[in-house]
Amino acid sequence: MGQDIEDKVKACGLCAQHQSLNAKERMLMPEIPERPWSKLATDLFEYQKQHYLLVVDYYSKWPEVMKLDNETSKNTIDYLKGLMSRFGYIDELVSDNGPQFSSLEFKRFATEYGFKHTTSSPHYAQSNEQAERSVQTIKKLILESKDPHKALLDHRNTPLDIDLSPAQLFLNRRLKTSLPTSLPFLMPQNINNREIIKKLEIRQRKAKPTMINIVDLN
Repeated sequence: MGQDIEDKVKACGLCAQHQSLNAKERMLMPEIPERPWSKLATDLFEYQKQHYLLVVDYYSKWPEVMKLDNETSKNTIDYLKGLMSRFGYIDELVSDNGPQFSSLEFKRFATEYGFKHTTSSPHYAQSNEQAERSVQTIKKLILESKDPHKALLDHRNTPLDIDLSPAQLFLNRRLKTSLPTSLPFLMPQNINNREIIKKLEIRQRKAKPTMINIVDLN
């Protein structure tokens, strides 16, 4: 019986077409990295005649939005370097084929900082779909909010459909907002905070005070 069903499916043209489409969809779906801040999607967008750089972490969906001084490759690189100085080096960056990302300067940057630079195909824009969806979400936040910074904070703190927020996935804790939140929810998870405080107090007591020489300028 099982062999008869398998032979019938193989002979079905519609079934074969459906299987082929599923295979293509799987190929277009971005692979989920094993940790936060490993693979990033990035894009540029304009709002009220200002240019912004958007970076989204594939794992946690944590967004970073920066207003650019200009659209040059050098300025884009400087902002990305600033992010990496705060959160660490990355493994892969996905972008479109814009001039900021296709320059020789950007290629050297990727080599120097040791990450793979992947550009989305113009024929398969779905490969950068995460960045495109995030751009629309962030644009909507900026357009509809009187305080875009607060809107971004709420966005980062809102649970995804897996019951964890981007902040929890990225920073291992919830963020304090205007909503009342008990202290345990704001603490980093899987860390013995009392033990850390004890160690910090011991370290503080051992630290020698810095002597400041006051020079009389009169």
